[in-house]
Amino acid sequence: MQKSLAQRAGRQTFGAARCPPAALRSRPAAVSRGACQPVRASLTVKDAQSGVEYLLAQKFWQGEAYRCLGAATRSKNILFVNVKVYSITAYVEADRAAKELGVRQRGGFFESDNDYASALVDGAFNKVIQLHLVRDVTGEQFTEAINKSLLPRMQLAASLDKFNDYFNSKNLVNNTEVILMWSVAGDLEVLVTPPVTAPQEYGTATPELRISSAALGRGLFEIFLGDSPVVPEAKTEWIKGAKQLLDSENVKRSTRKA
Repeated sequence: MQKSLAQRAGRQTFGAARCPPAALRSRPAAVSRGACQPVRASLTVKDAQSGVEYLLAQKFWQGEAYRCLGAATRSKNILFVNVKVYSITAYVEADRAAKELGVRQRGGFFESDNDYASALVDGAFNKVIQLHLVRDVTGEQFTEAINKSLLPRMQLAASLDKFNDYFNSKNLVNNTEVILMWSVAGDLEVLVTPPVTAPQEYGTATPELRISSAALGRGLFEIFLGDSPVVPEAKTEWIKGAKQLLDSENVKRSTRKA
């Protein structure tokens, strides 16, 4: 009998470094804050470097059930000191992503890891980048860092201005979460949460900003999944997560054929 996906995931590696099975652990219910919702005991994925945990199976305000692809930490040198800035993870609609990855594999699409990264960017399913701040930053600092990588990719300045105006009004304190959803409709939907100290579910949340710009959504994902990712460890982990989804799809297909 095939083991469940959650059981198989318990043996995988999550975070920027190799983690023991405890990286997938059961968490008790968390306290609701604003748009966040408490969760029952659930498996989580731990970013090994920052210690931030994310729900393995997540719900957002639109789409089907989502799967966490892995997590890593963004660090930068400040006065010769390596400082952690944020933890980052990615979610995809699990079933839709797994099926599309299966189609691409059977079509001979996957020749290198970059092909998996391209599949995550181009795939016809909702996808989410979720950042968890591990130090205080201003909205201006956040957009400045994003724009350094995003501006060369952007051709629609108005969309980027709207994105920047939104974040420039924010003060992103430690434990704030930033959720960036790129929907199959081409919209970028954004939510900034109050500080949270445990994994939250966002199925009943409401995005604070919606920008109809496929170019902006693609640009944001290519910052992390392109040829020069700003968090290389995150790209590595997300490719591993995509391969795990593909494995689960192959097991399902084998079971159905049997």
